[in-house]
Amino acid sequence: MKNPDLFIKGMEKVYGGLMITMAGVALMLILYFHDPENVLPPTWILFIGLGLAGWGEWQKYKGKGSL
Repeated sequence: MKNPDLFIKGMEKVYGGLMITMAGVALMLILYFHDPENVLPPTWILFIGLGLAGWGEWQKYKGKGSL
């Protein structure tokens, strides 16, 4: 590995991003049963979580170095 610390930070970001995304999915599930008209507004939470996971994947790629 080229930079193990960056790889570990990337793993942490991927995990955090997936946790945020799944929290958004859970919120949307709750809203689906409570107030079906307002299911889509928390979609931005999903985009934030997936963006963070994508950033973490980029850090993992850079930390790993050459394939």
